[in-house]
Amino acid sequence: MIILNNRSYPWCKGMTVQQLLKENGFVYKRIVVKINGQLVHELDWPKKEIQDGDNVSAMHLMAGG
Repeated sequence: MIILNNRSYPWCKGMTVQQLLKENGFVYKRIVVKINGQLVHELDWPKKEIQDGDNVSAMHLMAGG
């Protein structure tokens, strides 16, 4: 089990940041991802594995006016 944006979410071995974002509908171009408070750069998403018990934050960045 992991925490995704303050909610419990099932974990599976080999889960990557990219997979998690796709499964949860994060589709905007600008997304910030942190795992246990550490920023994960977009280029690392396909290979960055999420570990059981990790706390993941994912936010769409939007601007408006």
